[in-house]
Amino acid sequence: MDEEQLNFERGQRAKRLLEDDLLVEMLKKVEDDCYREIRATKLMDKEVREQAYLLLTTVDILRAKLRSVHDTGVMAEVVMKRRGRPPKVV
Repeated sequence: MDEEQLNFERGQRAKRLLEDDLLVEMLKKVEDDCYREIRATKLMDKEVREQAYLLLTTVDILRAKLRSVHDTGVMAEVVMKRRGRPPKVV
């Protein structure tokens, strides 16, 4: 399998994950839980807030990485079509 086809397929998988209702719901729940935890902390609970912040950052990074893989797949699809060989959808 060539690199463009591989990138296209990975991009399609990333798109499905980004649009998956359960994954979207769970990531939103993690974020909501973190914000709730941050709001519930007392002034001296710095470590709890830092952990919640790190988890929020991790969720953001995960979404960004998935979007990047999806975007790479879109670009691979364009390249393949320009070369006259449309990607094989699996």
